[in-house]
Amino acid sequence: MSDKQIIELLRTEQRHKAFVKLYGYQSTVQKYILKNNGTKEEAKDIFQEALIILFRNANSAEFKLTSSINTYVFSVAKNLWNEKLRATQRDSKKLQVPNLDYSTEEIIEQEKKYTLAEAALTRISEQCKTILELFYIKKIAMSQIAQTMGMSSENAAKTQKYKCLERAKEEYLNLSNPSKTR
Repeated sequence: MSDKQIIELLRTEQRHKAFVKLYGYQSTVQKYILKNNGTKEEAKDIFQEALIILFRNANSAEFKLTSSINTYVFSVAKNLWNEKLRATQRDSKKLQVPNLDYSTEEIIEQEKKYTLAEAALTRISEQCKTILELFYIKKIAMSQIAQTMGMSSENAAKTQKYKCLERAKEEYLNLSNPSKTR
């Protein structure tokens, strides 16, 4: 059966005859997918998707086959598989968890530092808390912070932010080392 005959059969009620012939091309797709980290089940799924695409395209008035059907089906399947691999790679990058090989002591120590930092922030003025929150948490530009806080200029806001940060650091050091006073 020629490629042209297969396309014509796909456009008729006897399309099952075309699909019987097309299933002969499955081994080529399966070999490719197995070589590229796939399973037989994934190869079957990708091959069937490629056939569905061929069927839809063959029934389109604009469809013109410019290669053999085997090449067309293989190319579609290859593109589908490569896209699936890229999507899997993107998903795995999103789901990567940082190395969490911390001892219990390290976790406790880190938690103490966070607690001290929170306590230090409670000891600074409300204005300082607001400036630090606007800059570090809400990521607002210094010029906007100056305007919001009623300061004369962006430089005044930068200076105030620096002083607030220094005050928070000082409080942190006082809390972390109460025997030493600054």
